[in-house]
Amino acid sequence: MSPIKKVAIFLVMIGKLRAQGIIMLMDNDEIRVVVAEIRKLKEISHEIQNSIWTEFKELGYEDQMKSSEILTIIRFLFDGRKISETGRY
Repeated sequence: MSPIKKVAIFLVMIGKLRAQGIIMLMDNDEIRVVVAEIRKLKEISHEIQNSIWTEFKELGYEDQMKSSEILTIIRFLFDGRKISETGRY
């Protein structure tokens, strides 16, 4: 599964308000790519949700993190760079 799809699923899983706080910190190109990927999502199986949740926990995600800290965790999937800088959607 592509990193951008993982990000899209993760953002859906954490809920609209938390996801909005993270998306607001992204640059315009990142927002465009992430929102487009979220719109493509259909039903997400429990197996995929568990897999994504485990991966983000392994990357250091914790429920009490600030939006900026979560964005840093997300960028670990893109070697620490902005999604728009990687060309790996």
